[in-house]
Amino acid sequence: MSRAGLAAAALLIAQGAAAHDWPGYPSEEPVGPVSEIRVERVNVFDPTVPGEDWWPFRAANKIHYPTRESVIRRELLFAPGEVWDPLLVIQSERNLRANGSFRRVDIIPVKRPGGEVDAVVRTQDSWTTNPRFAAGTEGGESFFGLGLEEGNILGYGKSLAFDYGRTGNKTASSYSYGDPRFMGTRMALSGTYSRGNVGDSGAASLTSPFYSLDSPRASAVSWRRSVAEQTMYRDGEEFTEFRVKRRVVQGSLGRRLDADQIFVQRVEGGWYSDRAQYENMDGVVPGTVRGTLPDNRELSGPTIGYSWVQPDYIKESYIDRMERVEDFNLGNELSARAGFMSAKTGSDRDRVIFTASNQQGVGFAPGRFAIGRVALSGRTVAGRWENSLANADLNFFWKTNWRGDHTLIGHLEGAFGKFLDRDSAVALGGSTGLRGYKNNSFVGGQAVLVNFEDRFFFPGEFFHLVRLGAAVFVDSGVIGREGVDLTLRDIKSDVGLGLRAASTRSRSGGVGRIDVAYALNRGPGGGSRWVISIKGGQAFNLFNSAARGVDPSPPSRLN
Repeated sequence: MSRAGLAAAALLIAQGAAAHDWPGYPSEEPVGPVSEIRVERVNVFDPTVPGEDWWPFRAANKIHYPTRESVIRRELLFAPGEVWDPLLVIQSERNLRANGSFRRVDIIPVKRPGGEVDAVVRTQDSWTTNPRFAAGTEGGESFFGLGLEEGNILGYGKSLAFDYGRTGNKTASSYSYGDPRFMGTRMALSGTYSRGNVGDSGAASLTSPFYSLDSPRASAVSWRRSVAEQTMYRDGEEFTEFRVKRRVVQGSLGRRLDADQIFVQRVEGGWYSDRAQYENMDGVVPGTVRGTLPDNRELSGPTIGYSWVQPDYIKESYIDRMERVEDFNLGNELSARAGFMSAKTGSDRDRVIFTASNQQGVGFAPGRFAIGRVALSGRTVAGRWENSLANADLNFFWKTNWRGDHTLIGHLEGAFGKFLDRDSAVALGGSTGLRGYKNNSFVGGQAVLVNFEDRFFFPGEFFHLVRLGAAVFVDSGVIGREGVDLTLRDIKSDVGLGLRAASTRSRSGGVGRIDVAYALNRGPGGGSRWVISIKGGQAFNLFNSAARGVDPSPPSRLN
């Protein structure tokens, strides 16, 4: 596709998405240079909207620091005097949405009589000072949490959070800080620390990713250390556990290869270091079962990577979230990274680590599209595979207004392990896509999972604070040992329905759900076939639900 064709397509995408429902958006492509950039900021509640000019909302606006205009302007990838470029506009909107402080973002072109264009940047803030409370259950496991987050300190986009949580008999307190534009640069600084009754962990990173298709270079450095107890499951019950001490340090430098915006190619080089030590846990139940303790492992060596991006971005809402705009690329994305972990560079033995993925989408009509991805990750040592995982995912989204607003979701995934580490496993259960069964009910080396869900949404915003919806769903999956054929008689399925709620003013805009599922086949250990889940977030990931328990080789941190 030519650059002109891509620009026209980008404009149609920008106009066709639900995001541009504020008045004043033109119906034809603007031509000419940008004369002026005007920033129009709206607070959390808009007094011009009927029902929002109410004293509690006015009081909330007064105590909220709106995102500063300088923070908004620094995310823009175009400037006055440059020709209006729809691609740069869309990327600028994506950068602003990634900031996380906005309920909505739109960049609107307004023509001037002389042929120039004014760029009007309209933003509405979200509520970023949030007490956090979580209590619920998923797959037979209960959890509880309290916390406080400020996601936009004094309007500068920096965040600070504290959380206390309990899952089962495990408790932890955590602290985090984030600065997406450290010292006014394109670098993002983040740090976390967590301490609980089973260990502690800390992490820090300084990253300057490829923030646009035109970005010439990128860099990243990160450190992570943890001491934790890890539990493995069999038939839905705890089988063995051990203590893990781990330290991971890595750094990368990346560069764009050429100036082509239609086929963006990038290369990177860096260093990766990973030390994992495993210790027996004696005197506790279940403790470390003989023969299940993983071997200690140390990796250290150089890495190289290559990626390409073919941009075909769309903006949609009511996919994984309610109301909030989500960005999807229907173009092809390929990424590959490998490293030689040599004994001469500090590894315990010579190994090669590798990871590669390819993603492609296709659009059928506005609000109707599909995205698929295939990936391969693992290690080799002396010509033998180690902890290798191949997975494939396909997702369909089909919006319809038959008797109300619906989004039909179809999800298909397969995960196939080869010589997985003892602390890695493919699993299906309540937290990994099979809502009618306990967490980790089915554990093995390979799995296939299918989910169908009809998410429908009630009209209007309730009390100007929340949107409500519901869902009916069918889940089905099968799991097996490595190298053993999967059989139809081992398929497990469930059906159910649930309620959905999403805060329209909060920073995250995440979805909370209550699901009631009925297992069509008995799970391990028998018991009730009814499972109730009360949890934030969707029940399955678009990519790799069943393989969450497999620790992959590290992908690029630059894209």
